[in-house]
Amino acid sequence: MASVAQLIMLILVAAIKANAGQDNSYSTLLAPVLEHLNYALELHLRSPNDFNNILVRTLLMQKGLPLKVGINQVVSESDSILHHFFIYEDVLKLQENLGKFDKSDCFYLLALERSVDDEQQLLLQFMETIWRRHEHSRIYYIQQEAGEVLLYNPFKQSIVLVKDSLSYQRIYSNLHGYALRAYIFDSVYSSLYGDGVTKQVTKVTGPDAKVADTVAKHLNLTLNYIWPDDEFFGGRQPNGSYNGGVGRVHRHELDVIFAGFFIKDYLTTRIQFSAAVYMDDLCIFVQKAQRIPQSIVPLFAVRPDVWLCFLLVGFICAFIWMCLRALNLCLHIEGNAGIKGDHYLSIGWRIFIDTWVVWVRVNVGQFPPYNSERIFLASLCLVSVIFGALLESSLATAYIRPLYYRDPNTLAELDDSQIPIYIKHPAFKDDLFYGHDSEVYRRLDAKMLLVGEGEDRLISMVAKLGRFAGVTRSASLELSDRRFIMTHKVHKIPQCPKTYHIGYVLPNPSPYIEGINTILLHILAGGLLDFWINEMKERAKMNIHQYPEYLAELTVGKWKVFTLKDVQLAFYALGIGCVLASLAFLLELWFKSGICYSTFKVLN
Repeated sequence: MASVAQLIMLILVAAIKANAGQDNSYSTLLAPVLEHLNYALELHLRSPNDFNNILVRTLLMQKGLPLKVGINQVVSESDSILHHFFIYEDVLKLQENLGKFDKSDCFYLLALERSVDDEQQLLLQFMETIWRRHEHSRIYYIQQEAGEVLLYNPFKQSIVLVKDSLSYQRIYSNLHGYALRAYIFDSVYSSLYGDGVTKQVTKVTGPDAKVADTVAKHLNLTLNYIWPDDEFFGGRQPNGSYNGGVGRVHRHELDVIFAGFFIKDYLTTRIQFSAAVYMDDLCIFVQKAQRIPQSIVPLFAVRPDVWLCFLLVGFICAFIWMCLRALNLCLHIEGNAGIKGDHYLSIGWRIFIDTWVVWVRVNVGQFPPYNSERIFLASLCLVSVIFGALLESSLATAYIRPLYYRDPNTLAELDDSQIPIYIKHPAFKDDLFYGHDSEVYRRLDAKMLLVGEGEDRLISMVAKLGRFAGVTRSASLELSDRRFIMTHKVHKIPQCPKTYHIGYVLPNPSPYIEGINTILLHILAGGLLDFWINEMKERAKMNIHQYPEYLAELTVGKWKVFTLKDVQLAFYALGIGCVLASLAFLLELWFKSGICYSTFKVLN
């Protein structure tokens, strides 16, 4: 407690004795520096005597800047949310403490009490060593004797005098052709070409590649593309290590990845994302349902409710006709033809048959004897023509455009199918279904299996085998895998379980993040990325005509030729009708033979 009280008294005495004019001059000098400090500053002092230093007193008198004061304390891992201030006699003392400045996620303020002209070269060497060892340039060098604040420009290998708050940003707005270690791979909006033997990238294409070229042009840098790993995206392994692009960024082997990553938690704090550049859905696809056989296509030409309505209207019309006949008979209205001697059951049966004859658009052999029934028959013929036209047009469309059995369109229907879900990237499993209260989501999460893609892609295996479902981005089904949808090989379930913002990946921390984000936001505001993506989608639509299976599916260049296979159902109906007619004939023959035999026996 005595040391703390003594420290407080020293601070108060130093503040009272401070020279106001000098404090103001140092406040002006430090103003551009302090604007970059977005969280607390820790003062690492050598002894209580450092409170007499005018620079220290100026920092202590700053308003709105959280401070932490320590004497002879080292920077610990728990100080990750602090910036640090050190004070040294000269550059030689600074070099002796080189190992203290390895935390590149914060700013360092290094004050030199005295500086000599011949020490400028030593200071430049120290700056270069820090950059080469840690790629760390977030260090302000304060020369008290000269009254200057300095920064290091690693791209020009020179010392920069801080004049305003934008001095640090200007360094990274022009990289002077610096070779940035970039990473890109075959993804939805990017393609890579190169020599697999020498592991050399020769060409990159796609909207992501155009964004990378635009960033390189405006920041005046060179993109040095590194050959991708087998695990393109990568993630955390069960043993705690990281592979793929995430692993390389985690180990600071890359400067930027210009391929879209879902902005989510990859279980590491050593990566960060750029501004979100677009959005996409994670969707599930299954094998397209089997095609309906040609023999029963007419039955599926219209929806079941239309068939039900057709049958129901037929029975209703027959009932209405019978009611009209009963009313005419009860009122003793004279008809145009006699119907005396006919039994009521026979009349009703004849009306039922005539109704269905008209309803299926067949001519009636004899018109009804009453005018009211003829008017009703005319209206029935009109409705029959309308229904028939609908059925014929639907039937023609069904023959031209193949019909398929019903596909699953919701996640609940997918769950009912009991098929497993294969994924090709471990990042898909992290939170695609995990963490939801829905029982359906829990069951689907339990069905997910991580598989590796071999020579045959996952979507191709789903199209051929169909015993499992796959997960992919919605944009992928619109671009590189469009032919599987257009040729009815796979079906995308419309209910997609996850939507993500997508951005590029950089190490955390990265001195390039602000410059890259500035260019990205200008690209997005100008609509360039949307234009490049739409252009890619239009090109994918045109390229679909290059696939023979798509041309065969559409029967391009020739009309649909109807064959006997297309009218199988008509022959089946005719055959069934003949069998039923034969049975009816045999029954009538047996019935009449029995009557004749009984009559003959009675007469004898």
